[in-house]
Amino acid sequence: LERHGEALVTAPVEWNVYRAPTDNDRNIVNVWKEAGYDRSVVKVYGCEAKLRQGIVTITCDFSIAAVFIQPFLRLHAVWTVNGDGEIRVTVDGKRDTAFPFLPRFGLKFCIPEKQQEVAYFGYGPHESYCDKHQASYMDVFHTTVPELHRDYVRPQENGSHYDCDYVTLSSNAGHLLPERKTSLTAVSGQTFSFNASVYTEEELTNKAHNYELEECGSTVLCLDYRQNGIGSNSCGPQLIEKYRLDETEFHFELRLKPEA
Repeated sequence: LERHGEALVTAPVEWNVYRAPTDNDRNIVNVWKEAGYDRSVVKVYGCEAKLRQGIVTITCDFSIAAVFIQPFLRLHAVWTVNGDGEIRVTVDGKRDTAFPFLPRFGLKFCIPEKQQEVAYFGYGPHESYCDKHQASYMDVFHTTVPELHRDYVRPQENGSHYDCDYVTLSSNAGHLLPERKTSLTAVSGQTFSFNASVYTEEELTNKAHNYELEECGSTVLCLDYRQNGIGSNSCGPQLIEKYRLDETEFHFELRLKPEA
């Protein structure tokens, strides 16, 4: 994705169902791995693109599954791109209930590392999840990607913000002149969660200590329909049902606005 010659996305966008396991995921993570959530791939059954009155519409039917395991998600997505480069995506999904509840569902972007400035309306300033936000409050917040990271001794999922209406990641033109300021905004009529990090999920999963972490050279932006709750299963009971991402069917929509 480019705008006026400026790259706004630096790698293929991915559907995202996994997260770097938290301490509280120490039991359920084995079930997630058995289901193949950590190694899932997309299989496309049909894709059609149409151009009408300056708007491109791409319709896609696909599933998500690990190789040699039946699909745990079947989805129908519609992408539209208008003449201003604004992108809308709507996706309807059905989950096979033979599988366990999901860690998360959403889209993962790699965007230029220089896009470090973050503005969002949602629960902040502390990290927040569906079952972990009483220390946060709803407001407009301005921060940076490094400040979103929570430095747990054992790397894990961190830094998400829950119940957001929009998030914008932008470069700081004042520090990049004569470069052009760039930004990418995600907004939706239904609230969503996001996190942005200099580390990939794989890095947070595979490293045993925080001092071993290596930055990936991009900003990793996750826009989630929902993320599973955090729970307390490292020393308490398993996650209660109302905080699980276990819907049989769901609908997710986003509008992406690139600027440069």
